[in-house]
Amino acid sequence: MGKYFKYAIGEILLVVIGILIALQINNWNETRKETEKQHKLFANLKIDFQNRLNELEEFQIGKQKAINNILKLNSIIANKGNTINETEVAELLVSLLNNFFFNEEFTLLEGVFTTGLINDIKNEKLKRKLIEWPQLVEEMLEEQRIFHTNNNTKYSPLLDKYVSQRRLFESFKFRKGYALPKGGSINLKEDYKGLLEDPLLENYIATKQGLLTISLLDNKNLIVAAQDIISLINTELNIND
Repeated sequence: MGKYFKYAIGEILLVVIGILIALQINNWNETRKETEKQHKLFANLKIDFQNRLNELEEFQIGKQKAINNILKLNSIIANKGNTINETEVAELLVSLLNNFFFNEEFTLLEGVFTTGLINDIKNEKLKRKLIEWPQLVEEMLEEQRIFHTNNNTKYSPLLDKYVSQRRLFESFKFRKGYALPKGGSINLKEDYKGLLEDPLLENYIATKQGLLTISLLDNKNLIVAAQDIISLINTELNIND
């Protein structure tokens, strides 16, 4: 009986050990799948944030140039006796029509929030940065919306009274291929002198300069946040910066 009892105990131990090994293998497989899932998520997030970072860096340069153009316009307005270089003025004017539209939709990140995947991210610093991102974007979008409203309701109608919009957009240089192709003669009788003497123009560009100055700060904050997020994602993916 003692021999059979020992044999039974041995069999039970083997079964228990087998079950424990199977559970361990299953847990290892689940952990591996979860790790692969997170890596795929991080890889896609990195692509998304890298694209946004590229756009933000382009906007940072463009917004600073727009402020510089306002300063040049102010100088031209102040020097009323000087001859007006219409081509130069057109290039300065059209740069201020740029709304610097930043894409508000961030489908992948929204999915991370709505599906609860954000809670699966173990890196607390990365999690916090991702949670803070939408608010930082909203702060910049506030100026963007004002740009759009002012351009449609104030600035563009003012330009229509004095100059050809076609000539302006033939001078647009923000991105390659965005300018209109050079057309024929302009039928509209243009009055650059009258436009530069109109106090509404001076008021508009002063408002634009203030908004651009604030937007530059918000834009810079987003650049730093995107860089931090990409760096943290690289850490999770074991990628050296």
